[in-house]
Amino acid sequence: MSIRKLLSGLALVVALSVSAPAFAHEDHDNQAAARAQAAAPAGAVPEGGVMAMPGMTMDMDHGAMTADEGPKPMPQRLYRWLGAMHPAAVHFPIALFLVAALLEIAALTLRRPVLTQGTRVIIALAAISAVAAVALGWFAMGLPGKDDVTHLYHRWLGTSIAALGLLSWWAKEHWVRRPGRGRELIYIGLLTVTAAAVMVNGLLGGMLTHGMRHLMF
Repeated sequence: MSIRKLLSGLALVVALSVSAPAFAHEDHDNQAAARAQAAAPAGAVPEGGVMAMPGMTMDMDHGAMTADEGPKPMPQRLYRWLGAMHPAAVHFPIALFLVAALLEIAALTLRRPVLTQGTRVIIALAAISAVAAVALGWFAMGLPGKDDVTHLYHRWLGTSIAALGLLSWWAKEHWVRRPGRGRELIYIGLLTVTAAAVMVNGLLGGMLTHGMRHLMF
């Protein structure tokens, strides 16, 4: 009789130990749902009465996806992918134009023309990469028409930089092949304007990427 009572007691303990966590988990879920519903603003609960829990992902109900959220056509995907390359591509012309300008300034200031021997290649690479970066920027921003002021200035100043870069490259080659004071001044002027435009447009790009106050001290 004592063994039967002992086994009955053990069975009761096992049953309680198994069922208690389940009830506790269910009670925890109910409390979490109540807190989430109380914290949600009015009208946030869908018509079906099902509210997304904190750990749920937005794409769990694949049947509820709209046509706009479905797979994109290949040309549109390629268009968006090329536009996503713009922030990385702009670093090349920015660095190259500024390095070329600094070398030209150092050569004039220190009277050491040897410092400008590499600028011919640097200007060529800067001009080519600027055209590529501008093309990718147009993919990123789309056609003009809905730009705000910052986007508008960034778009057209960047396009102007590509044109100025090509002109600077032409002026550099023209001056190297036929040296002259006038050709030198044209090249230096174009490169100076290009470098200044690059710095201004870099600030505009930073505002678009990080916000208007990203350089506040």
